[in-house]
Amino acid sequence: MKSAHVRLSIRPLTYALAAGLGLVLDLSGALHVYSLGTLSQLLAAATALLLVGIAAGWLLVARRASATYAAGLAQPTSDDRPASHDNARITQRLLTLLMLLAWLATTRDLTVFLAPALAPLWVILAGAGALLFALALVRPPAVGWLLLGAALLGSVARVASFAYVPIEPARGDMLPLVQQALGNLLAGRSPYTRYFMPWELPLTYLPVTWLAYLPPYALGLDIRLTNLLAELLIGAALSWLAVARHEPHGSRRDEPGRLLWAWIFLQPTSLNWSLSTTAPVLWALLALTLALTLGGRLRSAAIALGLCAAASPLAVVVAPFVLLRWLRVAGWRRTMLLGCGAGLVALAFVLPFLIWSPQEFLFGGLRWFNDNELFPRLRWDLDQTWARMVGFSGIFWRHGLVGILKPLQALLLAGLIGLYWRWGASGERLAPIVVAAFLLFMVFNPVLWPYLYNPALIAALVAAIAIQAER
Repeated sequence: MKSAHVRLSIRPLTYALAAGLGLVLDLSGALHVYSLGTLSQLLAAATALLLVGIAAGWLLVARRASATYAAGLAQPTSDDRPASHDNARITQRLLTLLMLLAWLATTRDLTVFLAPALAPLWVILAGAGALLFALALVRPPAVGWLLLGAALLGSVARVASFAYVPIEPARGDMLPLVQQALGNLLAGRSPYTRYFMPWELPLTYLPVTWLAYLPPYALGLDIRLTNLLAELLIGAALSWLAVARHEPHGSRRDEPGRLLWAWIFLQPTSLNWSLSTTAPVLWALLALTLALTLGGRLRSAAIALGLCAAASPLAVVVAPFVLLRWLRVAGWRRTMLLGCGAGLVALAFVLPFLIWSPQEFLFGGLRWFNDNELFPRLRWDLDQTWARMVGFSGIFWRHGLVGILKPLQALLLAGLIGLYWRWGASGERLAPIVVAAFLLFMVFNPVLWPYLYNPALIAALVAAIAIQAER
């Protein structure tokens, strides 16, 4: 029973770390909603220190999971099951309370900041949603109903906001850039060129990110439907993983992981990022890559990893850990084939545009955000933005040491890769160590935006489900 005791101690820690990370990212990303003012340089650095502590917690989860890997998971006895059922009910009530609070915060965000004109109608819907969550606190329903309710309410909030939050440079981040790139593509012109918003800007995304918005754009629909579908796809990937790794004996210990997703989906930051950024595309691909790898669908995982690589340079953070996991379960020959397959998928999207406009592709897709002398330096010289964002890069910029950041990121990533391999590259350790990798990588990133930390949150949701016995 020692193994079971250790695993029971891992799960609450996993859920607590995932919830803590979700809370920190929501509060720091939506300060105005919670009337918290703005981040000072000191508070931004302090929040980054907190994220480093959370990353250390995830490394502890990975280490403790590795300690129980060889022993396996003892099945709960009949005496254990009532206590387990009671704990599940308490956990569900706590997460339902978080959903209720998130829904109220999102309601405030909509009616006060995003779409005040929506207020009269929205009060009715918001009140109905709050009432349903309050009832779910008193009489907990089946988890599936909670998930469905959160998905419907969050989706309605997003779609209802489309008419009140236009896609324009002042409010739409890079979505106006994506629209112009799609217009160029359909007109037979290279998407990788210079645009005016009204400032000059290259297309700053790799192909899969902006191509994901092509279907709604071609149909004349709001392109942010892609973001909504991507967010729902994350929930679907988590549910698939829960089923794929479900143990036929004992209680469903994956339920908190899916409820955590429902809470995140209802948060005001999730609404804001869905309405104004392209970030959900990468998040969905990351969730698919991790879920398919842990679910044993390696060929599908290779396709997902290739799409990640063709969507964002941040794929470099997760790819080494996924490859090591493949090596562990499939051997080096099959891993080479899977890696080549992922590379071919990435090349299929990247190569045509690289050939079409090589200089503009490299300038916008790779160098604009990653060459410190381009956008990072431009933004620092303009208003020292990076000093007021969560992370440590502002300190390095201020002291002229920004050149140290990328080598430091590489060193941290290499250390975590080595640690993962030393710990056996097991499935249970994959998502927790990816969480730590993204957090430690981003706190030292020269460019800091709040939503850049969310890939760690996606990996945390996967980890909340994947801390199960290896099959």
